[in-house]
Amino acid sequence: MIREVLEPALLRRVLAGAFCASCLVLQGCDRSNPQPPPDVLKAQREALEKAKGTEKVLQDAAERRDAQLESQQK
Repeated sequence: MIREVLEPALLRRVLAGAFCASCLVLQGCDRSNPQPPPDVLKAQREALEKAKGTEKVLQDAAERRDAQLESQQK
């Protein structure tokens, strides 16, 4: 009677162990041609460079305006 109770539980444990082992083996397999990791900060860097360029354009325009105002006042 005890053997009848233990056999299904033992079978479940063996099957679960085999399933876990096969998952680990498959997880250990690596692709032959791995892709490089994505550059997650690329968009932020591009936006920062664009903002710096815009700021430079605005500063140049302000300097030209100031120079023009000074030349008109003289």
